Amino acid sequence: MANKKSNDEFRPTGTMAVLAIFIITLVVLWVSIYMIMLQRGLTS
Repeated sequence: MANKKSNDEFRPTGTMAVLAIFIITLVVLWVSIYMIMLQRGLTS
């Protein structure tokens, strides 16, 4: 039963860190591409 309690309190911190890095990378790439499009005048 002690093992079940530790499973209930498990926090996937490594997974959350990787997910945060992935999302930040996507946002940075999107912003950089958007800025390039603005500079070239490709937006509608």
